[in-house]
Amino acid sequence: MPILGLPFVALVLFFAFANLMLAFPHIDLLVSGLFYTPGIGFGNNGKPLEQLLYHSVGVLMVVVNVALIGLWLFNRITGRALLRFTGRKLLFLLCLLALLPGLVVNLGLKQHWGRARPVDVIEFGGERSFSPAFLISDQEGKSFSSGHAAAACYLVAVAVLLFGWRSRWVIATGLYAALICALRIAAGGHYLSDVVTSMFLVLFGYLILHRVFFGNRPDANPDAHQGANPNANRPA
Repeated sequence: MPILGLPFVALVLFFAFANLMLAFPHIDLLVSGLFYTPGIGFGNNGKPLEQLLYHSVGVLMVVVNVALIGLWLFNRITGRALLRFTGRKLLFLLCLLALLPGLVVNLGLKQHWGRARPVDVIEFGGERSFSPAFLISDQEGKSFSSGHAAAACYLVAVAVLLFGWRSRWVIATGLYAALICALRIAAGGHYLSDVVTSMFLVLFGYLILHRVFFGNRPDANPDAHQGANPNANRPA
């Protein structure tokens, strides 16, 4: 039975993951250690591909959201319903972006949780102490959770809302998000638990806000309109 609009299985998976990382926090060190070389550090940090993808997230946040606003204006002015994109859907996505990657992750957890990044801990040549993911730390770091992972997962949410879960765009954005998460770990910027937590948070935010904004409205589910004329109705 859903709790706050969240599938029970998703909550079970999240709490199982959190308990696993609390019981065995060195899983984070083991995974990050795969990309660390003593005397060299995290070799992927600063590499052209890593830097390109790192900065691509911020660029895509601007481009995608400007495009969403443009799509809504186009539908509003012309009276069309391209991709069935309405003002309600635009507001939903902007709220998701502001609340999850923005408020919860970047302004909330990252600024106040205190977990040191892998590149800064003693185990990887730094000076700060390692701390488990779900325990507040006094190391004044910004590792937990990952803002880049949350932003990349937001792009998956955009694809899901516009094209449905079965769309190739969801696959493409999902692969992009997975690559961003992997490179943040490989560069020593985040632990495995940091990026996975951000994935769960964006998923939970999407599901809760979707229930608030749309309830059971069928027009909010692109999968229910496969093959339908996307210009059949004027957007609300």
